[in-house]
Amino acid sequence: MRVRLCGVLSGLVILAAPQAWAGGSDVSVLSREVVVSATRTDQALSQVPAAPTILTADQIDRTPLRSGHQVDDLLRYVPGVQPSNLSSRYNHPTAQAVSLRGLGSRRALVLLDGVPLNDGFGGWINWGTVPDDLARIEVVPGGGSNLYGTWAMGGVIHILTKRPGFGPRFRSSTGLGNLSTYNQSLTAHYGAERIGFSLDYRWYHSNGFIPVPSYQRGPVDRTDDSRHENFSGQLAVALTRRTTLTVTGRLFREDRTFGTLLSQASRTIGSVGLGLEADTGAGGRWETRVFAQWQTFRNLTSQVAPAPTVRLSEFRDREQIIPSNDFGGMGQWMVPLGPQHRVVVGTDVRAIVGQSEEEMFDASGQAIGGSLARGKQVGWGVFGEWIATPTDRVTVIPSFRWDWWKNFNGLVVSETGSLSEPPDNVVTVLNPKLGVQYRVTDSIRVGGSVYQAFRAPTLNELYRGFTFAGFSFLPNDRLNPERLTGGEAKIEGELLPRQRLTFRATGHYETVKDQILFITQGASTAQRQNVGRTRAIGADVDLKFQASEHLALSLGYAYADSTISSFAPDPAREGLRVPNVSRHQVALGFAVGHPDRIQLTVMGRYLSKQFADDLNTQPIADFVVVDASLQKRIGKSLRLFFDAENLTNRQYIATQTGPIKTLGAPLLVLGGLTLNY
Repeated sequence: MRVRLCGVLSGLVILAAPQAWAGGSDVSVLSREVVVSATRTDQALSQVPAAPTILTADQIDRTPLRSGHQVDDLLRYVPGVQPSNLSSRYNHPTAQAVSLRGLGSRRALVLLDGVPLNDGFGGWINWGTVPDDLARIEVVPGGGSNLYGTWAMGGVIHILTKRPGFGPRFRSSTGLGNLSTYNQSLTAHYGAERIGFSLDYRWYHSNGFIPVPSYQRGPVDRTDDSRHENFSGQLAVALTRRTTLTVTGRLFREDRTFGTLLSQASRTIGSVGLGLEADTGAGGRWETRVFAQWQTFRNLTSQVAPAPTVRLSEFRDREQIIPSNDFGGMGQWMVPLGPQHRVVVGTDVRAIVGQSEEEMFDASGQAIGGSLARGKQVGWGVFGEWIATPTDRVTVIPSFRWDWWKNFNGLVVSETGSLSEPPDNVVTVLNPKLGVQYRVTDSIRVGGSVYQAFRAPTLNELYRGFTFAGFSFLPNDRLNPERLTGGEAKIEGELLPRQRLTFRATGHYETVKDQILFITQGASTAQRQNVGRTRAIGADVDLKFQASEHLALSLGYAYADSTISSFAPDPAREGLRVPNVSRHQVALGFAVGHPDRIQLTVMGRYLSKQFADDLNTQPIADFVVVDASLQKRIGKSLRLFFDAENLTNRQYIATQTGPIKTLGAPLLVLGGLTLNY
């Protein structure tokens, strides 16, 4: 099952600043005092009413979770962020998701250099396509549909990669560890006065672990091995002193098994794009970009015999081939209206075409029929934002977005051969947001926002059904969009000079009308349905202490109570908790030493109990995990590292499908060398 990359450079757009190659620094590493994602333009953190979290390149690099495909694991240490409990390195591609502030999976937009990582067909996050050369990560929770539309109902996570600085730069990292884990990455950058390029390659392999607990295992169970290759490249040319053209490419290929020999998946994802950005002078800027992404997803499932809990043998059950194409573009203009006011206006569009073709087999391996589901989806939005700072203490940011979204050309051919054409669905919606921040003193700020947001159902939710571990999940072509109304308030500041001790406390409240959840239909079936209304209430606390140049400490806590508040078809479900959301989340960390010599980082996190199902009968999570990294500089260019994940080898249940439980990732120790030139 050797993975091989073939094909030409393909990719997504990464916009570079004009005159990017005239200086000696990496231009994409913004100051930690500036955030881009909250307002779609550079904005001082001290003037943002939202509560963003910034992970800088230095912070990322000293953790054991610094590779691009480990971003979901790294985000587990951000209060209020809950990725799927099983790492994306072992998890099924369609189960790779993230929840912000207890709103549930698939309600956060994840961007890679401004382009969505959310799969257009299914909404899952393609974490494996993230390259290794990370510059920073911005997490902006809270309704984001005012600027980003349907995908950002719960907020935005923006991953930014490093861009070429002046001259050559080369990085190579090699690691190997237990579970037959190997990781090799190569990055090369070069920048001259008017041109720059970068290439990034990663190869990853792991035999993984047996995901079924020992008390449920049988002869059929084996490790869930995973391997992938990811190749990306970027070329940026300064066409004039103020205008930059950027072309970038990405090709990703992976093969996986999921705990049995016949449960497999493979994917090839390629994309291509083009971007143009210009500085109009006097602080103004415009940018535009287009992208196209194509994917072929082959998903093979099996049935265990004689029963899911009596695991003696298996046979091929279904084979799904899921091709999809995703196209998009945007244009944005930032106009300064004097020193205290800026206006951002723009528009974007996204079109998705996909289908799921399925073939079914009996226990003897003979094909017994098939099904087909396909459809198209297109969305267009127009947004505007006014960033006003009438005094040096007050920031007011009103914004809005109008969206038009349509599902059409749906076709479903059932296993019996019957054909149906689901009705087209057209949605128009206006999503406003008002944010206000006030600087009480030079070191204390308070702020708040109120907002509305929405999420349209994906093609996957509308048309594609699937099975896993003998449990069937059904689509629903009658789903309505979700509508969120919410607000947040925060207080933040510095308790010691030079930001040696910083704090932030945030409270939030959201209600979601017609939230889409899997509703249990019987012992082995669930269907996606609109729940009348859900409610999420919570708070986050974040403390950071830079005790000295050689010692840094952090503490984060998040509370999220997310429940079903009304469900007319079955009032007995009211009061039950939204699946895959923990009420309590704690993250601790400390780093001691100096990166130029030797440095130890230890990180610990706790996630309280959550439920894998809507009936709250399948408790999962409730665990403490400790990760650590020891890094030693050797000379000017070499660094020796030893990374440990789940240092205590804590066993816990990460998820459950039907009666079958799935373990979380066990102890992984990885050692190796990194060369920076």
